[in-house]
Parts: sequence; C-alpha cells; structure tokens
Amino acid sequence: MRLGKILAPLARRFVAGETASDAIEAARRMNARGIRVILDFLGEDVNSAAAAAAAADEYLRLLERIARSGVDASVSLKLSQMGLLLSADLCLQNLEPVLKEAARRGNFVWLDMEGSALTERTLDLFGRLRERYNGLGVCLQSYLVRTGGDLDRLMRRPLTVRLCKGAYQEPPSIAFRSRQAVDGNYRLLIQKAFDHLEQGVFPAFATHDRSLIDHVIQSAREKRIGAKEFEFQMLYGIANRLLERLAREGFQTRVYIPYGTAWLPYFIRRLRERKENVYFLMRSLWRS
Repeated sequence: MRLGKILAPLARRFVAGETASDAIEAARRMNARGIRVILDFLGEDVNSAAAAAAAADEYLRLLERIARSGVDASVSLKLSQMGLLLSADLCLQNLEPVLKEAARRGNFVWLDMEGSALTERTLDLFGRLRERYNGLGVCLQSYLVRTGGDLDRLMRRPLTVRLCKGAYQEPPSIAFRSRQAVDGNYRLLIQKAFDHLEQGVFPAFATHDRSLIDHVIQSAREKRIGAKEFEFQMLYGIANRLLERLAREGFQTRVYIPYGTAWLPYFIRRLRERKENVYFLMRSLWRS
C-alpha cells in the first residue's frame, strides 16, 4: 500500500487512471493534439475463468463507450488476460465476442505480444482469427531471434502489424542481448514490412527511439512511401511531444493508453524489465 502511494503520482503520467472514464478523457485530450489512441485495460496472466470473462466484459463495455464518446480509439489486449493460460478454447470463448463487437462498430483490436512462452500460441490464435476478422492486428518483438521468420510467414497474407523492441526478460538462446543487435533487427523488420506494402501489409512502428524513427522516415522517402501507409505508436506519457510533432508533419500516429486497477504491477514491471524503460520514463519527466 505504501509503495503504491509513493509511486502513484509518477505512474499517473503513464497510466490514464483506474476507470474507462479516465481512459476516455485521456483519449479525448490526445485526439485534440492530432493523435489517435489505443486503449488497453490492464491485466494479464489471468488464472481463473471468471477473471478472464470479466476482462472480456470490460472490453465490450469499453468498445461501447468509445463509440458513444466519439473518440478516435481502438483497443489492445493480451491473450493471457482472455484466459489463454487456462486453455485456448476458453481464450477464444472470451475473445471472439470482443472481436465481433469491434467489427460491428467498425473498430480495431490489437493482440499484444507477451513473453516468449506465449509467442507461438499467440501467433497460432491470430492465424486462426485473421481468417474471420479483418480488424485484427498483432505485435511482434524485434529482440526475439525468431521474429524475422515470423514476419515473413505472416506477410504471405495481408497483415496489420505492430513492431516493437520487446520488454520481457528472455534467455540469450532466443533473444538478442545487445541494444545494437535489437536495433539492427528492428531496421531489418522495417525494410521487410516496407517491401511488402503492395501485398497488403500495414506496419505500425512502436518505438520512442529517435534514431529508429528517423530511419523509418528516411527509408520511406527513399522508397517513395506515403506517410499514410504506416504509422508511429508510442506509450502514453513517453515522448508524446515528439509524437505530436510527427502528427503535425502529416504522419499517422497513435498513443497506447493503459488504464485499470492493475496499474502498479504494470508500472513496476516496465521499470524492472529493461533498463532502457527506466531511461525513457525518467527522461520523459523533463522532455515530454
């Protein structure tokens, strides 16, 4: 309790609040700055069917509130939040009503990527669901060695993909360890995605790294790719002034806004997972 009280003022910069109303108001503020939004109800590693069903119900209510409020926002969720750790069937039972509701309202659902133990299961379910739902995207992480092959396979069909670096601690047998290697693989993924735009690939570059952002922009110019053929995504509270500047320059932008009572585990995990997260969070206190 004491730790939560100490961290709450800082965490509020990166988490909209505990309720959907808080998230909608944060979305409205970001929309006013020319930035579209992705809303995320915090929670993962659900270990009961009741908790998974409750998370799905929250997303159904969230989609209704987005429509009623008129904010420009899609949603993002984790499959472990929908019950994947219990069974794939339970996960689908909870997830499909959310996807159907999003489709009915003309909205979009992102599948977040979690630790490597769930990578294959997440991509398997995504592969099954993309056959039926067009408004569905998935996240891939550049620090995993397997990601280049995963992207190649997924791009055989039209694909909306979020490319991020990744923030979970993984063994060196499956993940690049140095920042140079992770960034190098990210640049490779940028090129792969750009080379497949005509095949229906839409990439979202989720990074606060200015050198990678510059690389995306330069690559797009060299390939004569329009600013509407990809987008930049960033976390709420981190480098959002940069995101606003990109929006003014004509690029598509989205900010990822989390909310919920599980803010403390989310916040601490982001600080502990990788030292780069601490750097970005602390720097943002001075620059955002």
